Amino acid sequence: MRLRVKPTKKQSRQDLMMRLIKEQKVQTQDGLKNLLRKHGFNVTQSSLSRDIAEVGLVKHGGTYALPPRSMSEGRLSIASIASAGTNLVVVKTLIGMAGPVGLTIDNHKIQNVMGTIAGDDTVFVATSVASHEPVKKEIKKLFKGE
Repeated sequence: MRLRVKPTKKQSRQDLMMRLIKEQKVQTQDGLKNLLRKHGFNVTQSSLSRDIAEVGLVKHGGTYALPPRSMSEGRLSIASIASAGTNLVVVKTLIGMAGPVGLTIDNHKIQNVMGTIAGDDTVFVATSVASHEPVKKEIKKLFKGE
């Protein structure tokens, strides 16, 4: 006998977000917020931004799109990580995933990470230390579940 686990409100909201993005063109966070409200979810701007990052939504052609299939089925992942100079670590991601990866790194407040700058498929991680191995190890752990 399998136990059925009731999804959390957050999970239900994120599932609905992904369904709405599949079904129609959504160009702005306000548009997505209004659609969620019509379905009974009153969400703050900060919660909506976190949800967008967590599910990996990307902007493509001016509208929100679902993440690549592998991203939507599991956690965000990184392609590579390397030191670049004294206080910089470079993280490579799938195209369109740098924003969610950078936000995830920022939100986990890894020791000696000062902040991130994300492009399309690259995240620059500013560090307060020259020895990057502990920082790289924590980032790898965060995205590979080690």
